[in-house]
Formats: sequence, C-alpha cells, structure tokens
Amino acid sequence: MLGETNDLLDLRESGKPLLEEGLLYVLRAMDRPTVSEDDFKSLSDAGTTSRTRFKDGALAGSALEYLSRNLNMDVLPWIEDGRSPRGDERKAACIAVAALIADQRTKTDLRGNSSHSQEEDVRRALVERCGMESIANHDFDIAKDGPLPGQVFAGETRVAGSKADVVLGLYDGRLMCLECKVSNSEVNSYKRLNHETLDKVTKWRVAFGRQCVSGAVLQGCYKTKNLIDAQEAGAFLFWSSHLEELEEFVNSTK
Repeated sequence: MLGETNDLLDLRESGKPLLEEGLLYVLRAMDRPTVSEDDFKSLSDAGTTSRTRFKDGALAGSALEYLSRNLNMDVLPWIEDGRSPRGDERKAACIAVAALIADQRTKTDLRGNSSHSQEEDVRRALVERCGMESIANHDFDIAKDGPLPGQVFAGETRVAGSKADVVLGLYDGRLMCLECKVSNSEVNSYKRLNHETLDKVTKWRVAFGRQCVSGAVLQGCYKTKNLIDAQEAGAFLFWSSHLEELEEFVNSTK
C-alpha cells in the first residue's frame, strides 16, 4: 500500500486501486479522527464504502480527497514534511495502524454484543418488573397472531415483514414493537434511529394502525434533533440506562 502511493504522498492521485481492492478500512485507520463506515460516507461526500462503486472516478476522488486531507500526522510524520519516511518511521506507522484497525474491529464487535445485551435487559425488565410472561417467538402479519396482553416474545421476531427486537402485548390489548439500537456518534445515530427504526415504525403503523405502539430502546450517542424528529414521527423512545420509564409505561396500561 505504501509502495503503491509513494508512501501516501501521492494518495490522491494513485489511491483508487486500493479502494477497488477493498482496502478502505486500512486507509480510514490512517486518518485522524478515525471514523466509522457510516460517518465516512457522510463526511467524505462519497456516499459509499463499496469497493465496486469506487470504479466511479468521482466517488473515488471524493473518498481520496477526504482521506488525504485527514491523514494522521502523528502516525505518518513524513507526510507533513513532504518527504520519504525513514525505515523506523515506516515500521512504527505500520504497527500503529494495525493496532488502530484491531481497536476499531473490537469496538464493532462490542457494539453488536451491546445490542444483544440490550434486548435481554429489556425482556428481563418486562418479566421481572412488569409481570409479563415470556413465550416462544414466532413471526406474524396480523395483530391477533401476536403476543397476548401480558406476554413478551423470547426472541426477535418478524412483524408484518420487518424484524423487531422486542415484541410484547401491552395490558390494554395493543402491541408494542421495540428496536434496540446502539450508536457511537451523532452522525451514526441518523442511520440507527431515523432511517432503520422509523422505516419499521411506519410499516407497523400501516399494518396495525393505532393498535401498535412502536419505538426504540437507545444506548450511546444520539443527535438531539434526530431524537426529536423520531418522536415527532411517532416513535416512542426509551434509554437503556433508564428502563424504569419503559416499565412505568407498560405498567400504566394495566
């Protein structure tokens, strides 16, 4: 990679093949600050991280412009000086970038585990503090086939064609479908909440009308405007750190 780009000095001009080879994740680790794939799509104006789409010269150009502009000078000190790196500098940079990639992948795995943990915490709270019965989950398309009042499905379920993380029957006879979302940045929060979750909320509203209460249990960093927009669009929002609010709502339907 360093050899193909003149030790990154010519990244703008000669980096397109690296994108097409799927090495964007390595290049992202060389930037400061390091950003997620979703944030990169927005910040770079490339709108993609797909290796096949980087065959488009304009998209590749946007990506490489962002990457070149934000190269981490602490890790790649020769860039700022416009010179070739010394042997020890190149070796230190390779070690540092490898460590950053490992750190990013570990955090990605942890976010996945956090989402699963969220689901389990929500179900446990519903059973232990709302008196709900945990039952085997199954997919359904009409309300009468969903959980009965006081029941919560033990696993994620496809509801009217869209997966819901937690599905329960409120005590007043309505359905409740919840998504469990973890976001690591304000930019990422748009995808997690306003795109993924609201798409499902809209589909469930069309399928079940006012008989379905839909929303999300959130963890992490979210932009305030995204939260407000989601609420105004009809999503019920709760926080993993304050499940008491979800418990109070569920218990209020008795």
